[in-house]
Amino acid sequence: MRIPGGDLAPARRRRYGGGYGRRRRRRNLRLALAVLLVAAGAGAAYALRQDDGSVPQRLASTPCPSPSRTPAASTTATVPAKAVRLPQPQQVRLTVLNGTSRSFLAKTVGDQLAARGFVVTGQANAAALTGASTVTFGPGAGPAATVVSHWVLGARAVGSPMAKPGSVQLVLGSSFTRLATPAEAAAAARALPTPSPSASPTATRAACAS
Repeated sequence: MRIPGGDLAPARRRRYGGGYGRRRRRRNLRLALAVLLVAAGAGAAYALRQDDGSVPQRLASTPCPSPSRTPAASTTATVPAKAVRLPQPQQVRLTVLNGTSRSFLAKTVGDQLAARGFVVTGQANAAALTGASTVTFGPGAGPAATVVSHWVLGARAVGSPMAKPGSVQLVLGSSFTRLATPAEAAAAARALPTPSPSASPTATRAACAS
């Protein structure tokens, strides 16, 4: 059947064209909204980055020293020994043994130590000791043995867990020559290590960690 001409065909074209135009406008509107949303999100992210970047400046403080920047010499420095209060000679009890071939040496040295204030509880002979004299001490008698070693030139203090607690025994060796003078004994006492007045590195690291 033949479709009539006239105004019918243009009317259909206008209807078709009008619906297509509306769909195209809606699609363009959705695209514009999407572009606006993306732009708004990017602006918000940039603002957050700017705010985060300013936080370290507000919270900045004096930095703690980095272990990697510490001079090598400080890592090998000897830690001072804990200060020990040495007793007076009058507070030290000891026995004196003769490890040399010289007769009556234990008695002679024992009398000399007693004259300097030490409490000498006995003198006797011992097995031969070649070299320096030794001051053997039991648990808890380290400071007393140190005082005795200051008065016997060349002597060295040696701890023994098998010795009686609090005991001190001087064994004179073959290289023994004489007792020290008061000035020499005082100089030996002053040479003992003392604590450093500087701040402790451990305390500094603990403060930084907190």
